[in-house]
Amino acid sequence: MKGKPLQVLLVEDSAGDARLLREMFSKEMPGSFVLTHVERMSDALRHLAKGGLDIVLLDMGLPDGHGLDTVRRAQAAAPGVPLIVLTGLDDEAAADQAMKEGAQDYLIKGQIENRALPRALRHAIERHRMQAETDLLRKQQLQLKDEFLSHVSHELRSPLTAIYQFVTILLDGLEGELNPTQREYLQISLKNIRQLKSMIDDLLEVTRLQAGKARIELQLTSIPDLVVDTVTSLQATAAAKGITLSSDITPLVTSAYADPTRVRQILIILLDNALKFTPANGVVKVRARVFDADPRFFLVEISDSGCGIQPEMIEQIFERLYQAPDTGQAGRKGLGLGLHICKELVTRQGGHIWARSEPGKGAILSFTLPIFSVAGLITPAFRIERSAENSIALVVTELGSESGWLSRGAAVESSHQVRDALRRCMHSELDVLLPKMGPAAGTEFFFIVAVTDTIGGEAITKPVGEKLAGCDQIQQTALTYSVSYRLLRSANRSANESMEDYVGRMAMKIQETVDEVISPRMVKNEQ
Repeated sequence: MKGKPLQVLLVEDSAGDARLLREMFSKEMPGSFVLTHVERMSDALRHLAKGGLDIVLLDMGLPDGHGLDTVRRAQAAAPGVPLIVLTGLDDEAAADQAMKEGAQDYLIKGQIENRALPRALRHAIERHRMQAETDLLRKQQLQLKDEFLSHVSHELRSPLTAIYQFVTILLDGLEGELNPTQREYLQISLKNIRQLKSMIDDLLEVTRLQAGKARIELQLTSIPDLVVDTVTSLQATAAAKGITLSSDITPLVTSAYADPTRVRQILIILLDNALKFTPANGVVKVRARVFDADPRFFLVEISDSGCGIQPEMIEQIFERLYQAPDTGQAGRKGLGLGLHICKELVTRQGGHIWARSEPGKGAILSFTLPIFSVAGLITPAFRIERSAENSIALVVTELGSESGWLSRGAAVESSHQVRDALRRCMHSELDVLLPKMGPAAGTEFFFIVAVTDTIGGEAITKPVGEKLAGCDQIQQTALTYSVSYRLLRSANRSANESMEDYVGRMAMKIQETVDEVISPRMVKNEQ
């Protein structure tokens, strides 16, 4: 039975090259190929959007697209359609790079043989099909593994908690004195229980991250405080191994726009890892500074004098469930999730993480976090040109407790609920909910920045009050709240003012107003 003809899209602006390719197709068996020819990338994208194509022959030099950009645009428009690039004799390096970007093959114009063309097309289609099937199978296997591990983790938690409780009861001598051997065995058991608990926690954390259920609350986060606190908490572990653990923070490092709980989690994982792979008398150090390559970020580096990382492993170590080969120094292995968790957490806070190393000379794991800047947060709102005079409504929500917070957990949950309510009341994607701005003890302030007028400020303020009135957490914990707004006028950009200067001026005005709101409360609490 005759097969369905292959639908081929040829994207080529050279009339001579296109004619030669058409002649090659005409010599094939009638009905085996249907060739559609376009000369521009814009036309190719329209055909790709319609679907029904089996393969694309793409010239890398077009009037409206050049080089790898054309490859990326074609793949973005139709990721399921295999691609062969057409290139000149001098552009083989670019063609090699295109294959790394996902092209199935490349053909050099002027050197294509009649019989080689259809064979190249069919091979490219088959390779693409096999790759797609392999990727799908791998995805399904990972999904099944994730579901299994998540289920097992939840089921193990309860019996493990019971075992931990009974072992600690015995070690504390609540059920009688222990002889030295019994105590030694129970301490070994407790150590293994803690390691198993750590593995279970990692599994549950990965599950939450992939399901989008992990809460990340970006706010002003003191990097020096977190580094010093984490290093101090791990000093005993380092000393027990005979390792020197220290930190070096430049004076310019202040507050990042990040989640402090998550940053501490990242630091603990990376430092634990460094201590694990560093031998006795080794050195582990945390450095923090402004990132030279991009001054909008802080750079945090954890270096060690351990065994180092093999070059072929540098990219793999952040993959889920990846475990480095046994070096004899790391002791019992974990599940290969720690660095993957770090990568997910850093990425979701707007940063980047990477590693570098020379085998036998230790490793340096680095990550970046955005520096907190009011100007950076409000820039999108002020890039929109408006015909009317600009004004800024600063909506202020004050949350407090006359009798004191019931617990830290209650305070955190109340804060989360208030922020969720505020987000639902924001009228535009360009409105900005500022992070926590240094509240006084017992009081927390929330600020929404909206480029709007009096009517807009009232339109945000009223529903905020209504939503807070119906907030269960606030009612249950007997918290007090108030909602108001301040209008900051003269927010227009002058004719000779750069966008950067304009946004900086608006940010300064917003910060001054925030300070005016917070300062009286802070002075009152200090008295």
